[in-house]
Amino acid sequence: MSAFDRDDELDDELEDEFEYRIRRQRARIDEGRKEKGESFWRYLGLIGVVGWSVVLPMVVGLLAGRWIDRSYGTGYAWTVGLLLFGLVMGCVNAWRSITKEH
Repeated sequence: MSAFDRDDELDDELEDEFEYRIRRQRARIDEGRKEKGESFWRYLGLIGVVGWSVVLPMVVGLLAGRWIDRSYGTGYAWTVGLLLFGLVMGCVNAWRSITKEH
């Protein structure tokens, strides 16, 4: 048996193990999706996703607006405008997350 044959056998074993792991993981994912009962943890995760999808764009808008207002001396116009824009974008993100989940 040559070194090339041993390498081919090793590659085949690694591929078989990789395929087995992927199939097992896919089966777990499919099994989880088939569960009919809604769990507490799933709802808690959804609340977290919705919260972050609203808060993060608002904070980014607030910081960007504050930076623009300080740089150009425009009072609070950009801060309020970008904060509201962040709120709208966050609500759109939250709506998409909720509709995608259900």
